[in-house]
Amino acid sequence: MFIPNLTKLLLAIVYPALLFVSAHFGDRNNLSVILVVSIILPLYFYFLFDLTSLFENRFYLLFLYGILLRLVVVGSPALWSDDIYRYLFDAKICLQGISPYHYTPEGFAKLSGLSHLGLESYLSKMNSPNYYSVYPLLLQWFFSLGTILGTFFGSVFFGIQALFFVLDILNLFLIRKLYPKSSNASYWIYFGNPIVILEGISQMHPELLLVTGALLFFLSQSNGLRIFSFFLLTQLKFNAFLFILGFRRDRFTWMILFFVSILSLVLWKVTVFSDLVSQGSAGIGLFFHSFRFAGILEPFFYFLLYPFQGEYLSGILSFLALGSIYIFCLKKNFLTGFGFPDQFFILYTLFLLFSPVIHPWYWILWVLFTIGKEKIETFVASVSFLAFLSYGMYVYNGFVYIHWVVSILVLGYYGNKQINYLRKTT
Repeated sequence: MFIPNLTKLLLAIVYPALLFVSAHFGDRNNLSVILVVSIILPLYFYFLFDLTSLFENRFYLLFLYGILLRLVVVGSPALWSDDIYRYLFDAKICLQGISPYHYTPEGFAKLSGLSHLGLESYLSKMNSPNYYSVYPLLLQWFFSLGTILGTFFGSVFFGIQALFFVLDILNLFLIRKLYPKSSNASYWIYFGNPIVILEGISQMHPELLLVTGALLFFLSQSNGLRIFSFFLLTQLKFNAFLFILGFRRDRFTWMILFFVSILSLVLWKVTVFSDLVSQGSAGIGLFFHSFRFAGILEPFFYFLLYPFQGEYLSGILSFLALGSIYIFCLKKNFLTGFGFPDQFFILYTLFLLFSPVIHPWYWILWVLFTIGKEKIETFVASVSFLAFLSYGMYVYNGFVYIHWVVSILVLGYYGNKQINYLRKTT
């Protein structure tokens, strides 16, 4: 991939401008805008892999450029996702000393009114006013802190984005520490990825916290610190429990992990799962039996069950199939031949393949796990394209079929190449 130096410089100048325009003036309700963003940003990201040769071995130049790319999206509105309004609603309630898990936003509004808290705008813009909160306490504290900072800046968005900006700069440092001998091209996978920048900082999705937790896990020198990092991950997102499968299988470690997992589950029970019936019908239970978005392998189960009016079971069956694969991998000791980053990559990739819900920001953690792998650039750029393309489902219901077919073709092709690579390196 040879690009003249002048062209590289022009691309390097235009890319932050494109990120700025996408973050500040994008429109997820316009299919034309979605298609342009889906194609242009991943293309620039891909061609700028060659830009890293300009920096030679001067990592600090790439680091500064990564900071610039993140800085241009700070202060942008939430144009691509409305999840932030639920985070802000929960944070505001938490700061009032009220649990966000006992009522739905609409139920809370009817109970006490919102005028004295200034939550009317959040309620009108959020996508889940009838659902119970599914966000763990650690995330509630993070967004509460961002809300407090926002009062000093005069913008709650700016306060939270500033937190994410600082957090992701820390992530860049930790990536360098984890892979001290990697090339600038390898760092670019995360440093310049448009999904990380737009979905993580601009749209304020907490997957950046998972990146930090995973990096602390990988960098931990002792088993105790690694287990503590695992605990933090499970308190950020429930599916992080699957990373327990990456630990070595000795009795002492698993005994400690058992008690740590119990502690984490107890915290989930007294917060998110304080009312299991409500969460099952109007909360996290929807993830298993009703809500579907950009699934890759789960639609196969859906179409098989549809003629028998059992399509609502597709998510459950998909996760059962995933669990069977995990058990098979454990019994065959398949994961033992890999280091922690590769184990997490395999575990999380399988989860994304079978999950009935794959929002664009779910790929942020996956991007981290691809750093250091050979011949992955085109694959990561293609995934970035698919992630942005999934926004088309907000515009046109039938777009789900288009996205699904494109996903199967793209991920099937590059996934086969990556599997062959893993075979050779095991």
